[in-house]
Amino acid sequence: MLLDTNALFLPVRSGFPLEAEIGRIVPGARIVVPASALRELDRLEARGTPQAAGARAFAARFEVVPARAEGDAGVLEATRREDATLVTADVELQGTARSVGISVLVPRDRHRLELHRDRPARQ
Repeated sequence: MLLDTNALFLPVRSGFPLEAEIGRIVPGARIVVPASALRELDRLEARGTPQAAGARAFAARFEVVPARAEGDAGVLEATRREDATLVTADVELQGTARSVGISVLVPRDRHRLELHRDRPARQ
């Protein structure tokens, strides 16, 4: 499971039980964070974005994987390379990921995640 920046804010902003939900869906799942998400959190914290420091602290619990690109491109790069499922609440990123064959875990309500399987790109 690869957490994007948006997912890292969920437990901090709303108390979302992210680790427990990932464990419910895929017991024993390996959870990773792309380096690009950490760089983004550092920038947000430097700009004074509320709860960015908390999201950065939460991210420190997980293994960091390389991502040369920034933003969504970095997230997709790392997700593909790790052959991971993406965890995000970003609707646009969900659609992009699924269109290139990446499965996505998305918040369903305030306390649950839902798996959206990949869908092949149209030819």
